[in-house]
Amino acid sequence: MGIEPDEMAAPIDSRRATDVADQLVQAGTGFRCLCSSSELREMLVNPNAFPEPVIYDGRCRKLSAVDRAALEKMGRKARVRVVVPEQPDSIPGIDAIAPVAHFTIVEADGSPTPLFSSVLSARDAKANSLLIDGRRVPELAHWLMIARALGWDLPTLRILPPWLNGNGQSIGSATDGLTISELRARGFHPAALLRCAASAGWDPGKATTLQEMVAAFDLQSMSPDSPVLEMSQLLQLNGDTLRALTETDLVQAIGEHLERKGYPFTDRDPTWQRRFTKIVSKTMATLSDTELWASLLLTSTADYDRDVARVLRSPTTQALITEFEKAVDSVDNNGEDARSWRVALADFRRDASAPGRALATIRQVLTGQREGPALPPILALLGVEGCRQRLEKARRYATS
Repeated sequence: MGIEPDEMAAPIDSRRATDVADQLVQAGTGFRCLCSSSELREMLVNPNAFPEPVIYDGRCRKLSAVDRAALEKMGRKARVRVVVPEQPDSIPGIDAIAPVAHFTIVEADGSPTPLFSSVLSARDAKANSLLIDGRRVPELAHWLMIARALGWDLPTLRILPPWLNGNGQSIGSATDGLTISELRARGFHPAALLRCAASAGWDPGKATTLQEMVAAFDLQSMSPDSPVLEMSQLLQLNGDTLRALTETDLVQAIGEHLERKGYPFTDRDPTWQRRFTKIVSKTMATLSDTELWASLLLTSTADYDRDVARVLRSPTTQALITEFEKAVDSVDNNGEDARSWRVALADFRRDASAPGRALATIRQVLTGQREGPALPPILALLGVEGCRQRLEKARRYATS
């Protein structure tokens, strides 16, 4: 969405995480586990599968110093686990999955678990408020247990409820087509997505830029309810956003989208890019609406399927091509004005040997399509030379 982070969260150094875990062991809120992988697989399966696939039975807490030394001599590597009290503290107002067994915070290779790393990162950042994805709430009880073991004064916690679609279903999975990356691929502008996301859980007022939103943001103004993503509203917002862009910004947005889709938009000269943008933006709701135009114009020639090829080989079509070539000769200014093409098309249809099918046939000749955008703007973007090249290809195609 074009957001630049204020700061980066550096990955937690393994050595430092191990040092902190050692302090927990010394304080009695953690202990070293020397179980092998095969021993862990023999334990009960954890139905919640978080934060580990098995329910640890605590056997290593009972090891004598002699047994521990013997296991270490055998080459066993110790992982560090947090001690879970028999009656863990509840979390008021939060329906989290309470820890049921001592769980790992440092693996046998010395690397911290993601859960342990996230607690250390937040503590190091001196976070005073934490916004928590509602789908991650099952992790919260384990997260808070680590934080309390560290003796950290906990920050204010705010749960972000999941987004819903218009049918009341949770969205944001990799398959529902509503992730940020998927919406970008479908032609939604970053500014529209930013505005949509920001206004979902609070009222940014007249703020439109990220800086204005940051200045206006108040944690207490956040709504506790799930935001609803209505596609019709997002389309409207996206269209308004695109129309509000300057010509330069809109050309850039269209160019970046088409380049991502594999169309050589930036290979064209800036004047053509501006003409393209002016024409296609009149009815554009998303940047994807430019792809049909690009498929017709940003290729060296038209592609013909079997049915269109049959039309091209018709003597009637060949006669219409010859007649249309004369109409092209009458167009001024290299054919860059759609109005001159409207006049030429009207004259062509009036004088054509087959007026009833003249325009539909020429559309297929020039684009390979039976329907699509209006012919005058297509011809204005092709230009006189581009039209002649495609007419010549159609003529050769029919006789090959």
